[in-house]
Amino acid sequence: MNKSKCLTTFAMLFLLFGYAQDNNLTSSPYSLFGLGVESNSNTGRNSGLGKTGIALDAKRGINLNNPASFASLSENEFVFDFGGSAELMNQYTDNSNEQDLTSSFTNISLGFNSNGKYGMGLTLKPASNVGYSLTGLESNIEGSNESFTTNIEGSGGLNELRLDYGRKMSKDLNLGIKASYLFGKIEETESISTNESYFDITEENYYSGFQLGLGLQYQFLPKHNFGLTVDFPTALQGSKDVRIGKYLNSAYSLLEETNGESIDNFNLPLKVGIGYSTMYKNLLLTADYNKSFWSATNQSDAIGEYIDQNIFGLGASYSKNPNGLKYWDRVDYRMGLNYNSGYLKVADKNIDTYAASLGIGLPIGKRSLINLSYSLSKKGTTESILVEEYIHTLNINISLSDIWFQKTKYE
Repeated sequence: MNKSKCLTTFAMLFLLFGYAQDNNLTSSPYSLFGLGVESNSNTGRNSGLGKTGIALDAKRGINLNNPASFASLSENEFVFDFGGSAELMNQYTDNSNEQDLTSSFTNISLGFNSNGKYGMGLTLKPASNVGYSLTGLESNIEGSNESFTTNIEGSGGLNELRLDYGRKMSKDLNLGIKASYLFGKIEETESISTNESYFDITEENYYSGFQLGLGLQYQFLPKHNFGLTVDFPTALQGSKDVRIGKYLNSAYSLLEETNGESIDNFNLPLKVGIGYSTMYKNLLLTADYNKSFWSATNQSDAIGEYIDQNIFGLGASYSKNPNGLKYWDRVDYRMGLNYNSGYLKVADKNIDTYAASLGIGLPIGKRSLINLSYSLSKKGTTESILVEEYIHTLNINISLSDIWFQKTKYE
C-alpha cells in the first residue's frame, strides 16, 4: 500500500464525506425529533456482528466500539478503513406505505501502532441523520373560510470527528480514551401557500461540542475477554439562522432575517457499555450491552418524551484458518442480532428497533479485507398513528492494512 497514495485517498474521501453530509442520509419521519435518528454507521466487521465489539480487538480491522482496542493493532501496523451503506426503507401506516432509497458514508478512519505499546486512530463519521418530509398539511385561516397548505422538509445531521488512543498496560489489560468533536447543521424549510400568496420559512440550526469517553479491555482467562466503555455527558451549544420571505404577484420580498441567534443547548447523556467475547476453536462469540441515561438530561420535545435507552447485541463469526494459505480458509463468516429500545416515547409507545445481520470478510492479500454485510431491521409501530419501518441495509467496507514505520536495513 503506497503511503502517499493512501494519504491522498484519505484526504479526498474526507472532502467527499463532507459533500455527502449535505444531502439526506435517511428518510425516516422519526428524524423529526431532536438531532435526528442515530446513525447506523459502523466499521465493516462490527456491522456483521450485530454492532457488537466492546470486547473485540482490532486485529481484523479498526474497532470503533472501544478506544482501548487500538492498543491491539500490530506493531508498526497502519490501517486505512472506509466504507458506505445503502438503505432501502419501507414505511407503513394504517392506510398507506412508501418506499425510499438513501445512501451515505459510514466512516473514514486511520489507525496506527508505531511501537507495539500504544495505538491511535482518527475517524470522521456521521453521528445523526435528518431527512423528513411532511406535505399537503391543510389548515383553516382563523376567522375566515379560506385555508392554507403547509409543506415541511428537514435535512442534515451531526458529524463526529474523533481521536482514539489505546495503550497496553500489561499483557492482559488495555486502556483507552477518545475525544470527539460533534458538529453539524439541521435545516428545516416550511412553505405556506394560500390563494393569493406564498410564504417561505427557512431555519438552520447549528450544533457543536466536545465529548470524552474511556474504554477498557481485559483478558481474564485464555480466550475470554471483557470490555467496558463510558461516554461522559455533555452539552452541545446551538445557534440558528432564520429567513422568512413572501411571494406576492410573482414578486419576492424578505420579511425577516436573523443570524447567529442562540438556542437551547442539546444535552447528550451518560452512556455505559459492557461487552464479552470468547473463542471456541475457530468460532468467535460476542455480546454487548449499552445503556444511555437520556431521562437524566431533562431534554424535552413537543411531541415525544426522552427515556433511558437499552441496546443488546449478539454476534458470531467463523473462519476455518485465518492464517492459512488457502483463500477460502481465511474468509470470515459473520452473523448478529440487535435490539434497541430507543430513547423516544411517542403517544406512549417506545420507538424500538429489532435487527438481524449477516456478513462476510473477504481477504485482500495478507492483511487487508473487504467487508460486506446485510441487515434487516424493524422500527416503530403502526399503532397510535405512528409509522412502522422495515429497513434493508447493505454495508460495504474496505480495511487496508500494511506495515509502516520500519527502518530500511542495508547489508
